[in-house]
Amino acid sequence: MTRTIWESTLGLEVRPIPGAGLSEQETCIVIGRVQITGAWLGTLLLECSEELAQDVARIMFSLDSGEPTRQEIRDALAEITNITAGNFKSLVGSHCQLSMPQVTDRVNDQPTAPEDAVITRQAFDCHGKPFVVTILDGEVFQCTPN
Repeated sequence: MTRTIWESTLGLEVRPIPGAGLSEQETCIVIGRVQITGAWLGTLLLECSEELAQDVARIMFSLDSGEPTRQEIRDALAEITNITAGNFKSLVGSHCQLSMPQVTDRVNDQPTAPEDAVITRQAFDCHGKPFVVTILDGEVFQCTPN
């Protein structure tokens, strides 16, 4: 599903990769988060480097040159996270709602989510830049937006 979304929405080829996906060298990671409530409770997280988030913003906003603004980066990551969560929601039932997407930054040594809440975590490669999609189960995972 993630491959199809990135290819159709962004025109970017992605492939699943083994392992955690984000290296220790990534100093800033941008995280998109959408909560799913209703018949099923959970959260979808999309984590990527600042560099990949910039690429997503350039494509979404058709920026030929220059750096996307911080707001464009956040808006683009929020949108691709929301699209991913919407597609996932269709798999868990029709009696679910999506929260508004939130985008946060974290330094690599901060945990993203408690391991016991992780249903699945899949790393992907997008032209040499990794990103990770994580599905969390149960009570809604809270994080503070920046």
